[in-house]
Amino acid sequence: MYRSYMIFSNSQVCVTSDQFALEMLGKPWVDRACSHEFVDCWGLVVMYFRRVHGINIHHDESYSSGLSFATCYLSEVSFWRPEPAAVSGGIFVSFTGSIPTHVGLVYPAGKILHARQNSAVRFDRIRTLERLSTRVEWFTYAGDKHSEGSGPS
Repeated sequence: MYRSYMIFSNSQVCVTSDQFALEMLGKPWVDRACSHEFVDCWGLVVMYFRRVHGINIHHDESYSSGLSFATCYLSEVSFWRPEPAAVSGGIFVSFTGSIPTHVGLVYPAGKILHARQNSAVRFDRIRTLERLSTRVEWFTYAGDKHSEGSGPS
């Protein structure tokens, strides 16, 4: 498997989760973007882990090459640990039918932060996400290597 890492625009490490949300709220959604000016749903997750945790999360070239989110999901899911429920600081993956279509961040108090397609970064309630999705899966980052703790491979 080819492994690469996203290039970050103006990245600075060590902001709080709340500071990150304030920086990103209202930033426009742009497909395949990962910067302080605009992001897509996966770019927001990548920026969060870089800015809040100082981690360059695993990134496969399928994302940058424009393949579907479902294809990207299949190449990345093994780096994430499945959780039985939402975990603050973790991520969600929502499905339409059996296809993964969206990803975002889990925040406290039943909220999610996500970059909505053709819209902008915003907060929504987990309940709203669950109503609009066929299924939602919850994950925490397991590290940049395949391991037993990182979920299915």
